[in-house]
Amino acid sequence: MKLWGRGAGLLCVVGLVGLVLYARGRVASVRDAHIAQSGVFHDVTRGAGLDFRYDNDASPQKRFIETTGGGVAFLDFDQDGLLDIFAVQGGPAPGSPARSRPTCKLYRNRGDGTFADVTVASGLAGDYGYGQGVAVADYNNDGWPALLITGYGGVHLLRNDHGKFIDVTAQAGLLEKGGPHWSTSAVWLDYDRDGWLDLLVCRYASWFPDAEQPCADQDDRPMYCAPTQYPGDSCVLYHNNRNGTFTDVTARAGLGALRGRALGAVSLDYDFDGWPDLFVTHDLAPNWLLHNMRNGTFQEVGTAAGVAVGPEGQPLSGMGVAVGDFEGTGRESLFVGNFSHQPRSYYLNQGDGTFRWAGPWAGVGESKQPYLAFAAESLDYDLDGHLDVAVGNGHINDNVDRIRGDVTYREPQQLLHNRGDGRFEEELSQEGGLRLPRVTRGLAVGDYENSGRASVLVSGPNEPLALFRNTGAAGRHWIGFRLQGTHSNRDGIGAVVKLRTGLLRQMRVVHSGSSYCSHSDIRPLFGLETATTAEDIEIIWPSGLKQRLSSLPADHYYLVVEGGPCVPDPRLLPH
Repeated sequence: MKLWGRGAGLLCVVGLVGLVLYARGRVASVRDAHIAQSGVFHDVTRGAGLDFRYDNDASPQKRFIETTGGGVAFLDFDQDGLLDIFAVQGGPAPGSPARSRPTCKLYRNRGDGTFADVTVASGLAGDYGYGQGVAVADYNNDGWPALLITGYGGVHLLRNDHGKFIDVTAQAGLLEKGGPHWSTSAVWLDYDRDGWLDLLVCRYASWFPDAEQPCADQDDRPMYCAPTQYPGDSCVLYHNNRNGTFTDVTARAGLGALRGRALGAVSLDYDFDGWPDLFVTHDLAPNWLLHNMRNGTFQEVGTAAGVAVGPEGQPLSGMGVAVGDFEGTGRESLFVGNFSHQPRSYYLNQGDGTFRWAGPWAGVGESKQPYLAFAAESLDYDLDGHLDVAVGNGHINDNVDRIRGDVTYREPQQLLHNRGDGRFEEELSQEGGLRLPRVTRGLAVGDYENSGRASVLVSGPNEPLALFRNTGAAGRHWIGFRLQGTHSNRDGIGAVVKLRTGLLRQMRVVHSGSSYCSHSDIRPLFGLETATTAEDIEIIWPSGLKQRLSSLPADHYYLVVEGGPCVPDPRLLPH
């Protein structure tokens, strides 16, 4: 039973919400309010000085374009060692009457738990269109992270000139051709291992204002249409020319004929051959696993690898994706958010080039679960050495409770605790402010306090940006790394970090792009539980260089230069 409107042959069946469900909801709301005060994650948005709301230009007509924005990012834009916050803005949607567009927002971390709005001072008060997502990377290896904003009608590349952003989209060769296209998530990766970051931009449906399909519920009230009302689009791959420009190599790389409704994406080396591959989620279309053929081309192997569809062979509503070594096997697996009344997709990497559908085994495969998960990101929130998952939920239609009594528009966010073997259980007592219902699209995690604890940042349509500070893991130890490539790309994106403490073995990979339309802290962060020393660390750089470290004291971030020294991160030392 779908929760979209009927139109062009689609039908929604409307049910009544009874007194029992109403009473159950009241009890749940009281419980959730208590959890919000007692859990680990505390909403510190107001005290932190964050004042932002994503404007999706919601209309009574329920235009399809209104459903998918917007992303958020943790980044250190001014290179002072403190994670800052960027939030993508929407504003007037394509085809809407002209009005002033609200700006994206950049907040500088003051280092005392508060942030300053530096949007204007940093050159980001421009009009970047109907924004959807953000990806962050040092694409020109100059030591300063750039911003890429995706949206309807193209992307905007904003080069970081020592803390001042300059729109270089045109001169970089990233102006859209043959559009307009609806760009969503983007991923930076060095697919040819030349030391320079390339770019994949995902595209969603082929939608145009004059081709809007009106859809309605049983009582002829407007509702958002199902995505199957609109054909899918292609994604685009850009090769970094090492001179500040990019070349569209989509066709040359073997991706030109692929079509889908892409929402989430991540790069991972799923077969351990040292070359980055790509996983792309699709809305009611098969997911892609793009195997890097090591010659500048990719081969789509999603079906053969077991990650294209659900357990019964059906395409699911693939949205955000979390990636990580959830089992502690040294292999990265995939967790994907889907629609309400669909199971979460949990694909466990078997180590032989295939994945196993493991949702029911892991406790996340319930097909009747009520939440619509747009975002998902991995983090070790309690520093026990096992990667957990934060899930960002929120429905499409604001009157969905009239259709299914167990589904609501605003939904709690979820914290899935890893039991230590790749299986999960929801930690209701730890979710805190995450538990209060809201509508989320973008979600990122990051240690903005440099305390070793990853916090959660979320944004969504007509919802306030929210920062949930992680106050847990008392008495537990940690270690983190900032990687600086020399032969590899400067960010070290694609680097693998392996760590051993006692019997516990962990692995992290440096990613740029995951969750949904968002960018998380790229520093590999490890929970050490009670250990006060990381005994053995191995870093495998994208260039192939292997670097060994040993006996590093816990509770510090270290700067590791490729082929060079490992020192306490100088940006975090007292001045």
